[in-house]
Amino acid sequence: MRFTALSQIVPSPEDFVANPPTRPQVWSMPPEPLRPLLDQAGVDRMLRAGVPAAAFRAVRDGRGVDPAEYVWGDRPIERPFADTVRPAAVGTLLRDGSTIVLDVLHRFWEPVGDLCRRLGHEVGLPASATGFLTPADQPGFPYHHDEGGNLLIQTSGSKEWRVHEPLAPDPLPHETLRRNKPDEAESARLAGRPPALETTLRPGDVLWIPRGWLHSGIATGEPSVHVAVGFVPMLTRYWLAGKLAERLDERRPEFAGFRRELPWGVMRRPDELAAVVAEVAEEFAGALPLVDADGLAGSLVRDLRKSFLEPAGTPAVSATADPTGPATRVVLVPEALAAVERGDAGRLRLHLGGTTLTLRGAVADHVEGLWSADAGQPWCALDIAPLAGEGAALDAVRTLLRLGVARRADAG
Repeated sequence: MRFTALSQIVPSPEDFVANPPTRPQVWSMPPEPLRPLLDQAGVDRMLRAGVPAAAFRAVRDGRGVDPAEYVWGDRPIERPFADTVRPAAVGTLLRDGSTIVLDVLHRFWEPVGDLCRRLGHEVGLPASATGFLTPADQPGFPYHHDEGGNLLIQTSGSKEWRVHEPLAPDPLPHETLRRNKPDEAESARLAGRPPALETTLRPGDVLWIPRGWLHSGIATGEPSVHVAVGFVPMLTRYWLAGKLAERLDERRPEFAGFRRELPWGVMRRPDELAAVVAEVAEEFAGALPLVDADGLAGSLVRDLRKSFLEPAGTPAVSATADPTGPATRVVLVPEALAAVERGDAGRLRLHLGGTTLTLRGAVADHVEGLWSADAGQPWCALDIAPLAGEGAALDAVRTLLRLGVARRADAG
């Protein structure tokens, strides 16, 4: 495995993947590879292209801004764009001191999407990202924690961060959804003690915040832009236990008892309810060993593959103006694939998020070798034409380009 993306963010990618730090860490990395991820000019380009309100938030004085302040709404605009963010309104928000938040940035901003695809490949978990722009000397969010760990990548300006120990260790997603910030008493206690970490991030600096750690940032005398990268879904043993319990809905005779209704009105009879709880717990303990572990693992793998970003293909060019020829040099894009596996009769299955592409024969052998090497070696249809036939080889190259599993070697 080549850590071409993670090595730009952390100094020891192998250690980070094997043992993610359990305490906050700051790394100062070369800034130039990270600056292109996002800056103010990039935000402007996004706004001019059209950012949907569902992917945009604004925070002012620690509270969310009503979307009515920044969408087109009932203004004279084509109806499909009514829920698109107004660029001029964003300027007003920033001048008023609001932090703007670009959610699911990996879905519509190419530099971040490319980074997240590669990180997902290197870490083995789907990567997602959120962008933040905070005006000079303004706070972002008040103290809060996130359901998973986050890498905060400073790309422009600077921001001061204070990080405190978790309110409760290892919070689960549903706990975070209910409450992810300290109450008034807890906030008072935080104000009375020094943070576990206090740091100022500048371009190239990366702050790792493990799940559950409280954090809050304020821009310095210059505007701040950073990208937060996380890995979702968060896979815990609790999550897996829930998937085991869900498996008891299989229509097998030994699980049929779990479909029975509880006695009506049992909630009014605590003693009876306690007996039913004990009975179900006993049945549950007896049923779990009967779950098909291999079958469950297989279905979980298939579901998780769908969470990886789909490749950045070229559907329009490929469908209408594909100039690919037998000598067109291409490069395999390993991060476009959630997984590669051999099937029956030598077939090679390429898992691309929610879809699968099957290759056969010499084409399958060649692509598998490129995947294993992960070396970015340029090749063309002529390289495999002697074994696969020029027509089949060229069709395969065009398909890989269309789906984003390959890119032209001259595309950078």
